[in-house]
Amino acid sequence: GKMVEIGSDEEIYEHATHPYTQALLSAVPVPDPSGRERRGRIVLSGDVPSPAKPPSGCRFRTRCWKAQERCAVETPALTVREWLDGAAAHDSACHFAAEREIK
Repeated sequence: GKMVEIGSDEEIYEHATHPYTQALLSAVPVPDPSGRERRGRIVLSGDVPSPAKPPSGCRFRTRCWKAQERCAVETPALTVREWLDGAAAHDSACHFAAEREIK
């Protein structure tokens, strides 16, 4: 595996910036049935990369909705990404990292 996002639990749960983290969090069960209907679930498609022979560049690119040519050529570094509200930030390894509302 490879780290794609680093932050405190609050930073990650409230301000996920990496597409893989956002997809994982969107799959967490919601106990309130009315909350399930309003939730923006991210369903991944594409090929699951082989751990024995990972793809070039970003390892998540074969399943990422944000992937572009740059992702195949250049491995993204863990870089500080600012939150939408500009209040704080944490590290994320994505060329196109950005917050997304998944609640």
